[in-house]
Amino acid sequence: MAEAPTVPLQKVPQWLEHTVSLRRAWSWGAMEQSCFGPVDLDGPGLPFHHLGIVLDGGMRAGMRVDGRREDADMHPGAFTCIAAGDGGRFWWDRPAEMACFYFTDDALAATLGADAGACPHSIRSVAARTSPVVVRLLRALRVDAAAGCPHGGLVGDGLFAALAAQLVPSGMLAHDALVATVGDRRVRRALDYIHAHLHGPMRVQEIADAAASSPFHLARCFRSALGCSIWHYVLRERARRAAVLMRRPGLSLSQVAGACGFDTYASFVTAVRREFGVSPNSMRTSFA
Repeated sequence: MAEAPTVPLQKVPQWLEHTVSLRRAWSWGAMEQSCFGPVDLDGPGLPFHHLGIVLDGGMRAGMRVDGRREDADMHPGAFTCIAAGDGGRFWWDRPAEMACFYFTDDALAATLGADAGACPHSIRSVAARTSPVVVRLLRALRVDAAAGCPHGGLVGDGLFAALAAQLVPSGMLAHDALVATVGDRRVRRALDYIHAHLHGPMRVQEIADAAASSPFHLARCFRSALGCSIWHYVLRERARRAAVLMRRPGLSLSQVAGACGFDTYASFVTAVRREFGVSPNSMRTSFA
């Protein structure tokens, strides 16, 4: 199985560094958020793919890659795609707040459980490609990044596994059409690993390794069997474990959060409120 990428995933040039408001990385990709423009500039080919969305409305944008010129209207359901290795000239017509996600072929292969360099995909450079699903996943990555990745890489890596399904030929996924159940060996192994490690950091790749599966295929089996994503399940089970520990008066809420594997106190509060509809403090008070 391919390893996580080691290529530095950063694209905004040094002379525009002051425009970057956000930069975060997960196991298989990274995101930059910046605001600048209008521009008309040359960009070198880089060893990673680039998917970009505009956060503050539409704009007119274009590119010239391999002698091919394209102009397009960027709208809320569209994203810009620049394939790895493609350099050229790029422009847009106004100052724009953009979130750009970067990843390598090796990252895509690692997620899909394919050999590095042997993972077909449909990534082609295009000024505006319409896909509400891809845009929704990119926006979710941006939300996780803006929050400081409060659950470590768990959420971002899970979102990338879903994104990978949108970037490969459908025929590559056909063999995964079986309906999995909780009794599926991969799902069972994943559940065993999750419950044995709820108290500490957890990565999607580690869960997949324990299940002898790829992150992508495990995610599909897991959702089929349990009706939710891996990271939703982990956060739910951590919240439920926290509800049990909060009955122990000798533990502070911060200690409960740490014992349940939450990276931050804020992520603990959010998970408990999502699961039970009340804050940890209110829940503890109700136990008194």
